[in-house]
Amino acid sequence: MKLAILKNELDDSHLNWEQACIQFSIDYSIIDLTKSDWLDKLMLNNFDALLACPSGRESLYKQLYDERIYILESCLKHLVYPSFKEISIHENKRFLSYWLKANKINHPLTKIFYNRSEAKSFAEITTFPIVGKFNIGASGKGVQIIRNRIDLDKYIEVAFTRGLRQSWGPNLKMGGYLNRLKKILNDPSRILKRLKVYSKTYNELQYGFVIFQEYIPHTFEWRIVKIGNSFFGHQKVKQGDKASGTKGIDYIVPPDSLLTFVKELCNNHGFNSMAVDIFEDGKNGYLINELQCIFGHVQSYICEKDGNPGRFVYYKNQWIFEEGLFNSNLSYNLRLENLIDIIKRMNS
Repeated sequence: MKLAILKNELDDSHLNWEQACIQFSIDYSIIDLTKSDWLDKLMLNNFDALLACPSGRESLYKQLYDERIYILESCLKHLVYPSFKEISIHENKRFLSYWLKANKINHPLTKIFYNRSEAKSFAEITTFPIVGKFNIGASGKGVQIIRNRIDLDKYIEVAFTRGLRQSWGPNLKMGGYLNRLKKILNDPSRILKRLKVYSKTYNELQYGFVIFQEYIPHTFEWRIVKIGNSFFGHQKVKQGDKASGTKGIDYIVPPDSLLTFVKELCNNHGFNSMAVDIFEDGKNGYLINELQCIFGHVQSYICEKDGNPGRFVYYKNQWIFEEGLFNSNLSYNLRLENLIDIIKRMNS
């Protein structure tokens, strides 16, 4: 078996896939998908599958990566993991809102305006608070809770004149300051890397459109993760105005109905690797807030029951909890294990 890791614009984007390949003793090549010779290299080699590193910092590279993944999967019929469908809704809140509505999947009401007068008309009738979102941006930094008409009018005016920017620097609500300091002391080069990321984020100007989402009152947000046949879940605890990006975690066991909801969503749409962020709607139902095929987790595991890390699997029509550490290497080992299983099924 030989795999290709499709590096994105970030220098370290491929490292977790590389570590997984090494641990599984799998032959691999690294191909920079941002270089001009990307297609030549992929057409000259026979790979069993392509390991994707979806871009999610800058719209320029997000578009580049999505376009090239489409060519590889749809035109050249490569097996790409995660798939183009999973990647296309990753860190693209405009497209995700269209996709959820078209597929009749419950989600907070979302309005997108490319016309300033239309946005201003909406501002005259909307109720507050309302959520302003950046189309691309992780860790909740592009999310703003707007509480009154004056602030909303200003938000719209800036978006259609000089453009909206995310704040420069780290998201201080993410916490984990001691761990961050330890990582910097162990590897001082991380400082320069983070500064580059902060600059890229700040320079990502959102101009000419706005994204507004209905505010859902909440004290937490569920994160349910599916990788292959493994499911994980916990609550992201609200700190300040929002739960996204805070890294506040409560290891509450998700109800069977929620696990089943995510299982059916992923089965219906062919998702193999997906983190689903979900609000409860107050009526025993669920609203999807985000879908991310590649995601980080600062802890070594993302699910717990009775104080023991593990995962949920669906077996003989019921959810079973299996104890163990399944999320090493930021869950890339589990993803690779899932991909190997897919290849075996395809070849059998």
